[in-house]
Amino acid sequence: MPADLFKVIARFENAEGQPFFGSEYKVTLLDKDRLFDDKLGSVSLSEDGTAEFVFSVSEIFSIDSPGERTPDLYFLITEHGNEVFRSEIIPEVDFDATDPVTGRQDNVTREFGPYRVAG
Repeated sequence: MPADLFKVIARFENAEGQPFFGSEYKVTLLDKDRLFDDKLGSVSLSEDGTAEFVFSVSEIFSIDSPGERTPDLYFLITEHGNEVFRSEIIPEVDFDATDPVTGRQDNVTREFGPYRVAG
């Protein structure tokens, strides 16, 4: 049975490979669609440079992507509202994949990164 909630964890580093964080930064997770990108969440970075998002499958549905279950994800970091980083698009992230041995769903949490941010 497909999950209704998904979790995404992303890790960000500065140019020296240290955790990228600060209260002035916000990370937004988006689903790239043909007409309008879906905003799946916006959070602050933790001190270890991670951002965690939990969203429902209904948040990736839109007029230009009805029934979508494999979103094309990307991350956007802003500093006081100004874009400082945009990741490449991660195409067709499959949260419904099952373990070939157990048959259980094993991808409701996906981790990405580390991404290097020159901030």
